[in-house]
Amino acid sequence: MSKRLMQCTVMVSLIFTSLFTFAQTQSIKISAPSLSNATLEVANNQDLYIYLPPSYGSSSKQYPVIYYLHGYGGEANQAFSIIRVLEQSITAGAAEEAIVVGINGNNQFGGSFYANSPITGNWRDFVVKDVVGYIDNNYRTLAQANYRGIVGYSMGGYAAINIAFKHPDKFKHLFGLSPGLFDDKGLDIATKQWTNEGWSTFMKGYGAAFAYKKNSDYWSSWDEKSPSIRQKWASGFGALPEKVNQYLAQTEQLTSLHIEYGSKDRFTWIPDGSKYLVKLLKDKGVKVNEVDHKSGHDLSYVQAEHIIHFFSLAFSAVEKNPHNSLR
Repeated sequence: MSKRLMQCTVMVSLIFTSLFTFAQTQSIKISAPSLSNATLEVANNQDLYIYLPPSYGSSSKQYPVIYYLHGYGGEANQAFSIIRVLEQSITAGAAEEAIVVGINGNNQFGGSFYANSPITGNWRDFVVKDVVGYIDNNYRTLAQANYRGIVGYSMGGYAAINIAFKHPDKFKHLFGLSPGLFDDKGLDIATKQWTNEGWSTFMKGYGAAFAYKKNSDYWSSWDEKSPSIRQKWASGFGALPEKVNQYLAQTEQLTSLHIEYGSKDRFTWIPDGSKYLVKLLKDKGVKVNEVDHKSGHDLSYVQAEHIIHFFSLAFSAVEKNPHNSLR
């Protein structure tokens, strides 16, 4: 996609870091052809929130890119939670410059889970094909997987893991924060909590993303007594052994991987599912950074610091050993 296709309604804000340099954030809309398969109505253009580092406007340098996936009910501009920490770290000399791209994953249900679905559209493809392609074609990126990282929080944490596991040829560095994940008991615990707390719209969105009926506009509503429906609903946040095996069967692997959660998360199935995924990976000989920040379902300044530190180390390590992997 050419630069001429950039939306003319770009809103730009400047974050001054010195008398001569500035960082820049842009809220733009881009075309989303990967979502055209949806049977439900989906916008043809989707929001991105882009951070360009201080030297971008005064140099010809190319930069690594961090892609951010927000939580349920969130928006692309929630990437600012990590951008502010990156900006401060760059100013303090504690992080290398990078581009950050916040990607919308919201829809009529409050969340698409960034999943491929014939009902809500192919949101995973939107990230991997439409967004990455647009950013590489319109900004000065280091357009290689070694210089791409993906991070997500909550719903976006699940999505970051799902996308990175399916596309390690596109992203080499993964940070999942409080990700939606099930261990072998998580499906029942989560669906009971969602039902009791009135998360009906969330459950519709989850069903449309993962329990869709092929060649129809419908999906399977939750039914704990139906084995086939249980299997479909488990295919979203669950089925982790199968997903790990599928990831490891690929010729390419991730270079760096971090899973973080809070042991006081009110969604207790999230830390349980996170620990389960870490164990599955470690049992297969995969190196994983595992952190319990010992608080709740949070993306605070502390977690944002962890994210920026992780990617700074990951991108720096590429320069030293560009062929490194986790196995």
